[in-house]
Amino acid sequence: MDEAIGKYKTVHYGEVVEEYEVPVRGFLFKDGRLEGVYVKGGILPVTEELPRDVHEDILRGRSGKRLIIREVRYAGAEVLEVYIQDGYRTWPVHVTQLPEES
Repeated sequence: MDEAIGKYKTVHYGEVVEEYEVPVRGFLFKDGRLEGVYVKGGILPVTEELPRDVHEDILRGRSGKRLIIREVRYAGAEVLEVYIQDGYRTWPVHVTQLPEES
C-alpha cells in the first residue's frame, strides 16, 4: 500500500493507492470489440471505451496477459480501476466506485 505524496492528474495528497496485477484467463469479444475479461472467479465487464487498434491488438494476442488493478481510497470513497497493457501503453478497461465499508 502506498500513499500518494504529490499531485498527478486525479491522484492528490493524502490518497492511499494500492496496486497489484491479476492474470488474464481469456477475453470476451462481440463484433470485434472487447466486452469482458475472464479472470479467476468470473468475468470483468469492460466499462471504458478503447481505441480500435487496442481491440485488434488484444484479439491478435499482442497485448499483455495481466490486468493492473488499482484501488484508490480518498475522502471516504474507494475507486477500483482496472488497466490492460498494450505494448508500452496502458488503457483503462473497468472503473467503478466501491461501496463504503460500514
